[in-house]
Amino acid sequence: MHKNGHPIGEMLTQAIQALEQAAEAPADVVLRGDGVAADGQVRVVAGPDGRLRELSLNPRVMRMASEDLAREILAAVNAALDDLRASVPGLEGIDPQLLARTMGGAHAGVMGRLEEFADGVELVVRRLEER
Repeated sequence: MHKNGHPIGEMLTQAIQALEQAAEAPADVVLRGDGVAADGQVRVVAGPDGRLRELSLNPRVMRMASEDLAREILAAVNAALDDLRASVPGLEGIDPQLLARTMGGAHAGVMGRLEEFADGVELVVRRLEER
């Protein structure tokens, strides 16, 4: 629970702020993340959806042991994703998994309240019809 006692409200506020800041970015700005490893011989570009758009390998890296090459590719991919995350203002403070769990809980709570409200309205309508 957050310090103000309203974790859902706080998480929603953070999410809304991040979305508003991202929406305020100039239209010509393309969200992307760049990652480099192995002294620039491995380059990765991540798109705004988190999927890889480019993977460039300098032919010299093919001489590396497969385990070393895999480690360098992984480092470049993670650097690109970190760069992408940093390019979205306000996103760095939000834990996507926590937000998803919180939103899931909020959804369940809202749906329960809506069902209670609908049951109440149905009861009132039946009583009015009985008159």
